Amino acid sequence: MIRLLFLVGVGWSVALLASPTWEIVRVGRVDYVSLKSFAKFYGFTIPNEIEPNRPFVMSSAQGNLRMTLESREMRWKGVRYWLSHSLRRVDGKVLVPRVDLVKTFDPLLRPNAEIAKRPLQGVVIDPGHGGGDQGTRAARGLSEKTANLDVGKRLAKLLDGAGIPWVLTRNKDRYLDHADRSKLADDRPGFIFVSIHFNEDSSRSTDGWETYSLSPQYAPSTSSGGTLVGDEDEIWAGNSYDHHNFLLTQAIHRAAVTAKTNAPNDRGVKRARFKVLRLANSPSVLVEGGFMSNPREASLMRTEAYRQQVAEWIFQGIVAYRKSQETLPSGTRLSVAKTNKVSSSTPELRPVMNLDSVPPYRPKAASTNPSVATNQSSGTNPAATAQSIDGEVRRAVPVIPDKKAN
Repeated sequence: MIRLLFLVGVGWSVALLASPTWEIVRVGRVDYVSLKSFAKFYGFTIPNEIEPNRPFVMSSAQGNLRMTLESREMRWKGVRYWLSHSLRRVDGKVLVPRVDLVKTFDPLLRPNAEIAKRPLQGVVIDPGHGGGDQGTRAARGLSEKTANLDVGKRLAKLLDGAGIPWVLTRNKDRYLDHADRSKLADDRPGFIFVSIHFNEDSSRSTDGWETYSLSPQYAPSTSSGGTLVGDEDEIWAGNSYDHHNFLLTQAIHRAAVTAKTNAPNDRGVKRARFKVLRLANSPSVLVEGGFMSNPREASLMRTEAYRQQVAEWIFQGIVAYRKSQETLPSGTRLSVAKTNKVSSSTPELRPVMNLDSVPPYRPKAASTNPSVATNQSSGTNPAATAQSIDGEVRRAVPVIPDKKAN
């Protein structure tokens, strides 16, 4: 049961409008809510016919949402997103993953409705890899570590020009442990953490841009295909910022894939438990700005013009995120007149979800504390250690759109 709240005047005024029951269905180890209750809450119109493996569109005053039964792929306002699990149909009811209701759809459709805004104070720029850790390498010899650092420095100049404070985790070719990178954000309240990378794949034809936020607790990483692998119940420092992680990630991703010039192929907003995201005690994102294993994209990356464009897309996303977190001066806040009815077509009176009820997120036992997990023995090769511990960072597994959940 979920209580509905709404904002009145310049402050919070809570009113119990209704107590609708969310239709919750468990399939295996995964909880779902019915598409009918989802559509009712967010004000969407459901099409009459929904067929397996064929996209369907739900319309609302905000825009059109395109999803596909038996698929994790979803599109909102022309941008691609990946859900934790596929939509399913059970006993005639189309079902939406419950964890995505809270961790994907709510921040996407009602940003900061329940979670307080977090004004941006600065940016930690993390050019991935460095030193003995080369990252991937393009066919013509450009290493990922070099491209990452170049884009990072260009991003710093753009932020400087906009008056946004910044700090680079490295400003030269040196190896830096992932935990040390993340810690720079810990020491700077209000900063966000942006890790810059380029991608690779065994197929030279794979191309495009994908942007990652930390997988929420109980949600699988995108590369798992929707399969729970056993580590999902663990919670990390970065999970405290799930809402803002997603807002930041989708803002940067949207800036790149909707660009008017040279927009990269849209591989989607994704989730992963990369170490730098797990340990960042701040809103964080990891950008994969194209595939060095793809000859066309590798050629582009070798040009200063394209690396500048990558930096500008990241910068534009950061600026969009900063704007979304700004609070209007009190004198310009809107007030809502008293009314006797609530219409789903009236955005200012849309109900607000009680996030405490869906689902119960809780930390694991103390033995899984991130600080314990990051201890490393001395005397090992830093690059080899990074690759063995953080294999998920180095293996950007392409997502197969028609792959089904377990």
